[in-house]
Amino acid sequence: MRTFFFALAAIVPAFTIDQAKAADEPPAFDIARNCREEVVGAITSVDACTKDEIDAKNELTQRWSEFGASEKKTCTGEASTGGDKSYVELLTCLQMSTGKFEPKDKD
Repeated sequence: MRTFFFALAAIVPAFTIDQAKAADEPPAFDIARNCREEVVGAITSVDACTKDEIDAKNELTQRWSEFGASEKKTCTGEASTGGDKSYVELLTCLQMSTGKFEPKDKD
């Protein structure tokens, strides 16, 4: 029994550290899958969707530390609603929650 508690004491902190590290990075979304599903019946193309998602992911990676934990949790949930997982939606939500939303002109 004592061995069990020692093993548990070693495992729990390691798991906690992994979760803390994961919280310091944007979530991993499947861009290709999301864009294939999103463009069905839409005006945009898979290539345009993929570019938008990659651009949003890159910006999120650079700015992730600027956002609070509660905003990250809320917006990650919202960006994953309905099965679609979108970096564009996640970035927009985080920007709007902090009041730093600035729409970009389409090229």
